[in-house]
Amino acid sequence: MGNRSGWSAMVLATAFLAGCQTTLTQRPGGAKILTESEMDEVTAGSAVGAADAAAHALGSEARTEVLGDVSAYSGTGPMAGIPLLNYANSRANASASSDERAETGLSSQASVVGANGGASIGATAAGVGTSRAEVAAQFYGMSTKRADIAFGSVAAVACCGSSAGAQVKVDGGTGGPFSREIRAAPVSDTPDQVQNRVDIAVVSSALPILDPAQVLAARAPARASSKY
Repeated sequence: MGNRSGWSAMVLATAFLAGCQTTLTQRPGGAKILTESEMDEVTAGSAVGAADAAAHALGSEARTEVLGDVSAYSGTGPMAGIPLLNYANSRANASASSDERAETGLSSQASVVGANGGASIGATAAGVGTSRAEVAAQFYGMSTKRADIAFGSVAAVACCGSSAGAQVKVDGGTGGPFSREIRAAPVSDTPDQVQNRVDIAVVSSALPILDPAQVLAARAPARASSKY
């Protein structure tokens, strides 16, 4: 995250998960070949991860690359000692390059619903350029006993010329009695490049949520007054 607002978004998300590291585990069972639509969306109880991406290029030496990855977990914590009830991950990347026209697009979603009302993020992004276009999104949804949290980032980049364009749209949702959303839009200073990026964190809780500044103040070392 490129500024104070974006950093605060991460502070807010990690305030409930400090010290936790999550890895997914697969439960034993029969194997199944997923259909194309099932690979774009994975659900597990109250956790949902979804991603779809596309890239097109026109011209000589046209190149495209698409990557999508989703996962979801529901139940008791996937690691011993971690109070994680639901987990969802969504990642989508697409890039295209050529000497005439490059287009990319994606949609991505991560959501969890726990005892705190639920938290979700949905995003779309598109890039169009004369030589290069890229889109990328990474979102997480996590549910604990105290809060439902969703956070991540989406970006679109295009180059070059007056016809280049990069658009992103992000929607966050919460359903608890106490909720908060923080967004940041870092600005790129790369010449001849159009970029649009949004970092976001949303939290839903059954209890009042501390302001990020209060969290930082609580973690800061105590200082003796200059009067003493």
